[in-house]
Amino acid sequence: MAGRNGFSQELVFAEGAVTAVILGIMQDGGLPHAGCRCERCVAAFNEPEKIEYAACLGLVDTRGAETAVYLFDATPDIKYQLNLLAVALGPHPDRPNRLRQPDGIFLTHAHMGHIAGLPQLGPEAMAVARLPVYASYEMGRLLQATPLWEPMLKNVRLVPLQLEQYVEVAQDIKITAVPVPHRDEWAVGTFAYKIEGPNRTLFYVPDIDRWEAWLDGDDMLNSVDVALVDASFYSKDELNGLNPVAHPLVPHTLKFFADLDCELVLTHFNHTNPVLDNDSQARSLVEAAGVQVAQTGQMFLL
Repeated sequence: MAGRNGFSQELVFAEGAVTAVILGIMQDGGLPHAGCRCERCVAAFNEPEKIEYAACLGLVDTRGAETAVYLFDATPDIKYQLNLLAVALGPHPDRPNRLRQPDGIFLTHAHMGHIAGLPQLGPEAMAVARLPVYASYEMGRLLQATPLWEPMLKNVRLVPLQLEQYVEVAQDIKITAVPVPHRDEWAVGTFAYKIEGPNRTLFYVPDIDRWEAWLDGDDMLNSVDVALVDASFYSKDELNGLNPVAHPLVPHTLKFFADLDCELVLTHFNHTNPVLDNDSQARSLVEAAGVQVAQTGQMFLL
């Protein structure tokens, strides 16, 4: 399946390097959106090259004898996103015509677009074995308390994360769960992730309520080299004048971080967002501010 950005083949990564790669840029429902007949969604239904996956980040470490691969969130599009990583994952050691499972998955929070891919790991589909899934302790308890998740849980190993304490997944790669304010119906929290590589640091925050409510946000983003941030909605016009559901508007994000020192990249777009259109005024304003629009397949050497 081809993506909007014009590729359909598996991604190839630099040897001897640590690379973060964007595997999806959309809000939970992706593009096209289920049941939607807007012009953008109809075009994506009719033209597969305009399909975009739900927001996801990959981390690929090619420095060792075997490439290590991590995902940030398990989206509804996980099977396509794993296929983009086919070269990095390589073949399964014991099962013909199968990919090796990733080395771990880090979950941000419990909303649909970030956990709906988990059942694909279970016995009905990929049938992983003891795959580490990193999440808040509360998230793990919620999954364990919900019978619907039981088949998948037999295949994975839940690893509770301690706030502000890093996990060193390899030499010179530290991943820290950072709490951010976001609607939390099940009281399991929402994480962003600070990913420190051998040379550069990336911060991934696909969902947040308001920048002002995150007291450490400005200091955090000024301490990293690249920040991938929530850009779900551009204006109230997308919701018939209603306030967005727990997401900052793009113009406010541009203004709030106008003096930011790091490379700012927008991601997690709702299917209504005009920034998705290359020739829109919204896209022009974003680019004029020196801010990037995330693209599937875009890579950042860390």
